Amino acid sequence: MSKQQQSLMKFDPATGDEKPYPSHAEQWRDWHGHGTAWLFNPWTGQRRDARLVGTDTTGHLIIPPDEPIYAADD
Repeated sequence: MSKQQQSLMKFDPATGDEKPYPSHAEQWRDWHGHGTAWLFNPWTGQRRDARLVGTDTTGHLIIPPDEPIYAADD
């Protein structure tokens, strides 16, 4: 599991509905499938730009607000 996206999600990344299940990003991907597009930012509820969805379909590059940014391990 990556160090980023540890904050609990508030919105479903595919539908934008509140209180997603599961509410942890990596668990959500495992449960719903790694091919399901993240159309919404699950921490803010804002709809994602189609260009961003096209280049980062499953939202790995979304940083939750107020979460520190970690460097990748070598």
